Amino acid sequence: MARVIDVPDDVAHIGTALLVAFPHDTILVAPGVYEENLVWPNKQGIKLLSTHGPGATALDGGGVEQVIGIYQDVDTTTIIRGFTIRNGRAEGS
Repeated sequence: MARVIDVPDDVAHIGTALLVAFPHDTILVAPGVYEENLVWPNKQGIKLLSTHGPGATALDGGGVEQVIGIYQDVDTTTIIRGFTIRNGRAEGS
């Protein structure tokens, strides 16, 4: 059965939520700026959703590396929605 993980109420960081999530869990992120460089886990169907949309919730990579790294195939049930993604840095830049 899929769970809902609330950030920051259940866990403080989105990266931690991704680590403890099981396939098809939903991670709900409260408004704020989250300074994280995320590595997407090898799990299908995780839904990463902000609760109040991109005007209220940002993922900030701090200019040091990409904001979200996805290094394996994910299926169409995997969703990232409702974030402003900023200050990422691509490899070699």
